[in-house]
Parts: sequence; C-alpha cells; structure tokens
Amino acid sequence: MFIEIEAVNFSEIIVLCTSALIILGHNLWLVAKDERDEIKIEVVTSDKFPESDSAVKPTRIADFRFFAENGSIKITDYKTEENSLVARLKKEEKANLVALELFSHPIVLEAEKFAGYIKSEAAETSVAPQFVEGETTKAQRESYAKFAKVLIDDNSFDKIVGQKFEIVLQSNPSELKTGEKLKVKVLFDSKPSSNLRVSVGAENLNGGKYLAHSQTDENGLTELEIFGAGRWFARTHFIRPHFDSANFDWESFWASVTFYIN
Repeated sequence: MFIEIEAVNFSEIIVLCTSALIILGHNLWLVAKDERDEIKIEVVTSDKFPESDSAVKPTRIADFRFFAENGSIKITDYKTEENSLVARLKKEEKANLVALELFSHPIVLEAEKFAGYIKSEAAETSVAPQFVEGETTKAQRESYAKFAKVLIDDNSFDKIVGQKFEIVLQSNPSELKTGEKLKVKVLFDSKPSSNLRVSVGAENLNGGKYLAHSQTDENGLTELEIFGAGRWFARTHFIRPHFDSANFDWESFWASVTFYIN
C-alpha cells in the first residue's frame, strides 16, 4: 500500500528541530463518547490519554470512516472544538468501529533528539547500524504516518479494517476483568508484525501514560494485563529505512486502538 506524503517544504521543517520531539512524539487516539442520540468521536493528540494538546488539521486526514454491519461510510463532517477535531455520528447509523488515517508527514530531527525519540520507543535495534547514538551526528529526515481506531460495539473487537499498520484486538473488552490479559495482534501490510513493542494505558491510571509494555511474537501477537475499568488504549510504533533515500532516512508508522473495560 502506498502512503502519500503531505507536501511540506523541508527548509521550513528544519527550524522545528528544537520542538520536533514533542510534535513527533504525540500519540494519535480516537475517543468515543456517548451523547444522547449521538456518538461523539474526538481525534486526540497527546501523550496523556485522553487529553489533547492540539487539534489535528483537517488537511492531514487521509481517510476517516466508520464501520457498520453493511460496510463502511466515510466521515466528512467534522470540526475543531478546543484542542480536538470532532465528528458526531447518529446512533441510528449503528457504527461499531471508527478508523482514521493521517497523511504521512515529513520532519527533520537533530541526531541527539532523534536518539532520544528512538530510545523512548525502544527501537534502537530497528535503526542500527545506520544510526547509532553518540556516533551518528547528521540530522535525520523522517516521514511518519499515523493510524487510529476506536471500538464502539465490542462485538466487532477483532474486525480488521485494512489499515497499513493496525492493531487488532484478540480479546473482547466486555469479557475482560481486572487482572486478566488483553491479547492483541499487530499487522503491517495485512501481515503479522513481530518484535514490536505494544503499550497500554488508561484514562484514570498513571496520568494517562503507559502502564505496561510487551513485545509481539512471530505471529504478531502479545498480551498485556488490564489493571482496572474505564477507557483504555493500546498503541505501537514501527520504524524502518525509507524507500526514498534521496529525500528521507526513515519512515515510521504509529497505530492505536481505544476501547472500554467495564
């Protein structure tokens, strides 16, 4: 699957190096909230789930749709509300899952900041030997694409929507209890992706930051413990050398899924 890169002048990006780690490091989540006859879908960007530090620009959206029993329908009606991009779905539409994809976006990071970012993702082996902390001094050019899903109907917990990078729940959240393990599968280009770190967190635990991490096996599977009820997320990250080596050093992919534990 080809990922389109949003057109941005690299000369404009370089000046962002001092704050780029903050911009790049933000997770992308979808949060569903029940509002009488509607379901409010918030597009959230931050590292403190489910808060949002800034609203996603509508021009960044590559695909935004909800899935129902009879197929999927694109979401085209959304607007910025405070720090989130918001869409509202009618309950009569019977959406069971919502998925979002952002256009791939370029960024340039100074070597030191790139090293910090890679360390935070536990991805040192993914960038070696091309990049080694303390040895590589050149600024690193990267494109990053982000994908997010939110489960509305637990009966669709294991639905595969076909995103290039996707987390698929293998456990029904409605059947999980505190102390039990959530099983997930990570797919890249529809194939299991091994040796990736998956992280989980919850709205009211640890300030919305990561609670636990686990690595995917050769089948793209891993399990993580659930510590309590409420709104939860699972997320992962993958980085590899860019196919367009003349313009980029790396391409990264970010994926998340949010769900509710009773």
